[in-house]
Amino acid sequence: MAKHFQGRTDEYGTPLTQWPTIHHEAAKYPHFTIVVLNEDEAITDRQRRWYRGVALTGLSEWNGDTKDEWDYKLKTECGSEIFKMLEFPYEGKTYKRPESITNKSKKQMSEYIENILSVAITEGWPVYPPDPSLRRL
Repeated sequence: MAKHFQGRTDEYGTPLTQWPTIHHEAAKYPHFTIVVLNEDEAITDRQRRWYRGVALTGLSEWNGDTKDEWDYKLKTECGSEIFKMLEFPYEGKTYKRPESITNKSKKQMSEYIENILSVAITEGWPVYPPDPSLRRL
């Protein structure tokens, strides 16, 4: 599971964050990627909450599929240009899974949300845009 860490730089440009925790998490994997985004570029909490709390929860409650099943479906049908497929070996087999939203930019996530809403209209999914008063995507 992807971990999300935030940090800042001090007045001298030194990055301040949870380096020991980041090192500990990275050490769990033979290969890992660290992505550094400017806070203005990174996915917003509102985007994350809408996706997980509104879209995935609403769709799961609507038809009974799990949130994980909907996450996979949405990423492959509405976000195939945004989410690379990652391969995971497990018990001698290789499985594919789209990457997480965690390291996506605000722009990528806005595009993904628009794609979800567009497909929702044509498919009849009960997914609605974020509240306009929160519309700082």
